Amino acid sequence: MARPDPKKILIVEDDVDLRAMLMTVLDDRYAMVMLDMRLPGMHGLDVIRVLRGNPETRDMLVFAVSGGEDADAALGAGADDYLAKPADAEVLAARIAALLRRSDDGAARQPERFRVGPLLVVPDQREATLGGKGVDLTALEFRLLVYFLRNANRVLTRQIVLEQAWGAQAPMDGRAVDEHVESLRRKLGDFGGRFETVIQTGYTLNLAGS
Repeated sequence: MARPDPKKILIVEDDVDLRAMLMTVLDDRYAMVMLDMRLPGMHGLDVIRVLRGNPETRDMLVFAVSGGEDADAALGAGADDYLAKPADAEVLAARIAALLRRSDDGAARQPERFRVGPLLVVPDQREATLGGKGVDLTALEFRLLVYFLRNANRVLTRQIVLEQAWGAQAPMDGRAVDEHVESLRRKLGDFGGRFETVIQTGYTLNLAGS
């Protein structure tokens, strides 16, 4: 009986240069990236964003490992699965095998699209339209909008929004989030009213009943 084609997994641990890692991914066509979220000089969230933002790597499986406090952030940024360290070897192997099977059985990913009433957002194409007309968003505003759509109806703290949208360059002052959410509210018309303030915490994008 023929053996299945072996799957190559790139393991990204300490002391890895992001540019070199991406070149390795592109050159060797790995099936999955196993990513330590806490790397010296960079954060795993930034690596996930770069992978998801590159047309050559955006469909690649990403398995994140780190302390349990990173789980929501990693999955929100686009990781396919997450496991807290220290991880049981058998559990880790089983989760990896399940992800690879899902990739084989599920064929290609469908392009991510969000349609809520008159709003259409296609992250891969950096496209946002309202009633068929383009919405003029800055790169940061677009990242914020996509992050809120991916986490609709969840309460998001200002700190987690800063980490997701700004990455390693996140300002210390949470008022930056307030300013950009207010800008989205203005630019998105009636839809902007769905951004609800959660007092002393952050925001939620209320899509209930949509």
